[in-house]
Amino acid sequence: MEANVAKNPLVRDGWIEVICGCMYSGKSQEALKRVEKELLSKIRKALIFVPDRGRRQVTITATNEQVDTQNKVVTRAGGIFKAIEFPWNNPAVILGHLTPEISTVLIEEAHFCTSELVAICKTMAEKHHLRVIVAGLDQTFASEGFGPMPALMVEAERLDKELAVCMECGSQNASKSWLDTRVRNQVQNGQVLVGDEQYRAVCRHCYRELTEKYGGQKP
Repeated sequence: MEANVAKNPLVRDGWIEVICGCMYSGKSQEALKRVEKELLSKIRKALIFVPDRGRRQVTITATNEQVDTQNKVVTRAGGIFKAIEFPWNNPAVILGHLTPEISTVLIEEAHFCTSELVAICKTMAEKHHLRVIVAGLDQTFASEGFGPMPALMVEAERLDKELAVCMECGSQNASKSWLDTRVRNQVQNGQVLVGDEQYRAVCRHCYRELTEKYGGQKP
């Protein structure tokens, strides 16, 4: 007969995982894959959150169908999961949705949130002992750190950077999001347009060449 094994009181649950990368790198797909595994368990419950600022139309690759992301997370591979939308500038709202049976929280499009998200994630991991999964762009179209993502990457116990296929040369190491020049001039004061079609995933070499091609200015 198997003996009961008591849990080590020194073992602490609760940690932060960050999944980052450029556009078209499969961040959402990887994040949702982890949540799907959670849902296979009868004793683990997950909540998915998405900031309202990230609302957009996602085109499903196989069917070319466009799906609105309001109150849901949508992958280009066709995965659709219900999500709780919260104000991008007030991530503390997330804490009000937590209940004792919740074991895992996924925050999608985290780059759109304010820096307060870092403290909220720490609270969920340290005080609520939750598995906190954060997914988002690590860089803006100008190749700079995006919102709270750099700080979250430093704070995380686990960090995964997803790469895309370069839409210019076909390299498997695309890590940057190039903003289409037709709409580049519409971006002002660091604002980033929300959507798929305006951006291209490119490797660092194509990014440099595109930057040089357009007068040495950042896209």
